[in-house]
Amino acid sequence: MSLSDRFSLATLEFDGVLAILAELLTGPISEARLGALAPSTDLDRIRVDLARAGEARRYASEISRPGFASLGDPRPILEKLAIEGLSCEALEILALTALARSSQSLRSAFGSFPQLDQLASGLPDFRNLLGELEGKIAPDGTVESSASPELGRVRRNIERLRHEIQITIQRLLSRLSRAGVAQDEIITVRNDRLVIPIRADEKRRVDGVVHGMSASGATLYLEPLETVPLNNELVEMEDRELAEVRRILGELTEHLRGRRRDLEDAAQILAEIDLIFAKAEFARIYDCCLPELAPGGPLELDDARHPLLEKALRAQNRKPVPLTLRLDPEQTVLVISGPNTGGKTVVLKTVGLSALMAQSGLPVPAAIAKLPVFGRVLADIGDLQSIEASLSTFSAHISNIRRMAEVAGPGDLVLADELGGSTDPEEGAALAVAVLEHFRARGALAVVTTHASRLKAYAAETPGAVNAAMEFDDRTLESTYRLLVGLPGKSSGLSVAERLGLPRSIVDRARTLVAPEEREVAALVETLHRERSEMERKLRESEVARIEIERRRQELEQQYQAERRARLAELGRRLEEGLKRESRRWESALEEIRAEVRTQAERSLTQAQSRSQFKRLEQKLERLPGAIANEARDTWKSDVAEVVGAEEIPSAESATVIEGPPRPGDTVQVDGIPAPGTVIAVAANGIDVEVGRLHTRVDPSRVRVLLRKHAPPTGATGAGPVVSRVEAPAQINVIGQTAEEAREQVDAFLDQAFLAKRFRLRVVHGHGKGILRRTLHEMFESHPHVEKFYAAPPNEGGTGATIVELKL
Repeated sequence: MSLSDRFSLATLEFDGVLAILAELLTGPISEARLGALAPSTDLDRIRVDLARAGEARRYASEISRPGFASLGDPRPILEKLAIEGLSCEALEILALTALARSSQSLRSAFGSFPQLDQLASGLPDFRNLLGELEGKIAPDGTVESSASPELGRVRRNIERLRHEIQITIQRLLSRLSRAGVAQDEIITVRNDRLVIPIRADEKRRVDGVVHGMSASGATLYLEPLETVPLNNELVEMEDRELAEVRRILGELTEHLRGRRRDLEDAAQILAEIDLIFAKAEFARIYDCCLPELAPGGPLELDDARHPLLEKALRAQNRKPVPLTLRLDPEQTVLVISGPNTGGKTVVLKTVGLSALMAQSGLPVPAAIAKLPVFGRVLADIGDLQSIEASLSTFSAHISNIRRMAEVAGPGDLVLADELGGSTDPEEGAALAVAVLEHFRARGALAVVTTHASRLKAYAAETPGAVNAAMEFDDRTLESTYRLLVGLPGKSSGLSVAERLGLPRSIVDRARTLVAPEEREVAALVETLHRERSEMERKLRESEVARIEIERRRQELEQQYQAERRARLAELGRRLEEGLKRESRRWESALEEIRAEVRTQAERSLTQAQSRSQFKRLEQKLERLPGAIANEARDTWKSDVAEVVGAEEIPSAESATVIEGPPRPGDTVQVDGIPAPGTVIAVAANGIDVEVGRLHTRVDPSRVRVLLRKHAPPTGATGAGPVVSRVEAPAQINVIGQTAEEAREQVDAFLDQAFLAKRFRLRVVHGHGKGILRRTLHEMFESHPHVEKFYAAPPNEGGTGATIVELKL
């Protein structure tokens, strides 16, 4: 940022931002660093500063920020160190010791914050220096007796002499008091000597040296002759103490002088750290973002606020209306129009100050801030008239515009308030258009405010120029302070005058005097604003409706989840009951087997018979858990269908059929077999399918592919595909089939169920004439897998179905 832009910095109130930051510093050590803060064009440096501020904000949210309240400005002391032979005072040495101590403590304080850690790593190592300084000077600036053996010895002698003098004077004072010579029984000090007060008319009765007299002359302060030698020795010791203290201070000063450069570096880095955390605190208080800077990029501000305005409004429990603005790189002119007191000047200052803050490495009070890197920020804002310099308002503005026009170039930001104002409207508008064309030709970005219709027309007709309006509420006759980009503004001067109390008759007469073409333009602009307001109203209503729909959707989702959780809880309860029930059946079955074992033992069967019986019992025990597990699984599926909903339970019948011939490893459905199986091999005369433990070869026309076997991932090992366990169905329906067909299908069904270790099956045959039922019952009576069979209970079909229990 050029030093010639100091005027613009003041105009945009950059100093006010620095004043806010000054309140957020923890100590005077960083005041000079803050005073040197200024905008820069060094993009790398700016980005580092912003990154450090971002890290400091995160650090302060997790850990309390480092404070430097105890550290003063060390520069005068460091300048003193630069003079050879000059010793520092005790408090000055103490201040530099505190500086070294703070520096040492922060060297490794920011380990997980890389930008801060990199900065703190530049702090010198003062461990040796602190070893020389610590414990030598007390907080009040007194040199400690432990600072040197000589100082300790001298101070012990001083204490001994004072004690002896005290005792000697006390004895003498008691004697003189009894003789009526002493004025008071006190010991005081005059000319650094211990003395006693005696009556003036009794001075000849006491040998000693008079060191003073009271104001009335009635009391003399006398040093008894007995204590003169002791007092002389005390004075000598005190001189020795002072000399030793000066020697120690000189020695400590030399230690500091040897590290002066390091101390200067430490002071600068600590000042930088304090300023960084002040930026972080500023960002927290004013809800700032870290700006994004890109040379030649767009200017985008979302919910930006002027920090000084926000601070002032907060004191009144109010909030500023945020600014939202976007200008693409090819848009180089923004003409803002609207009513007086509508906020046009605040927009200029917010845009300019945001740029200055961003290029100073400061967070910007906005939700989003994307800015180009400006070479200069040039501002002409406010009433610049000067009686002393014989400048009118117009002359002052023109003088400033002239300077800006001379230096403005590519990548500069130009801000002008009421460009072409304070003179004849026609000439002023022409001058304003010419100035804007000059800035456009120079490649600068110009943002100006105006009331001139000609300037609004220029923005509407010129490529790269954009109109913007400060919104005005025609119902309340007040500004809303919202910037509407893309529309020219309404000056609404007559409406504002009416709101401010100008007589209605004057306002009405003024309206009749407005030129017809001006009235037409005003009416057109008003129509555009009204249509935009209506569109925004509809958008807001749509957004409200969308939010309501989303809220209702979330309510329904929560209601659905609550109902589902309740269903699952009920399912869990039923599952627990089923497990307990099957556990009881398991125990009962085991008890039956034990009883059978005892019975067989009692009958004293032959050894061969015993082995045969025990072999069958072994097979029973092997099959029993699987049978009971299948029974529990069927019951659980029934409960799931009832509690969660049958539509949520997938089945082979509902599975999607995959086109193409079956391949080994595919999961398939074979017509006539309820359970899915796995393809083992594909032969010329059929397909080998494994269903549970049943292996069969079927015609390819009877096979439907349900799930393809995926190739194993690269590097996978194993002998072959992993085949999931297939469950056999718990029931079969043969209604409508002939007796022979039903017999064949049920026989296959029983084989499959037996291999799958099922225990209880349901065969649905219907009532009809009873042919199917009789045929199947005859088969059940001699079937090797059937333990027993009986009519189904009423809730499972009654006499229209048969329950078959298989052998274990």
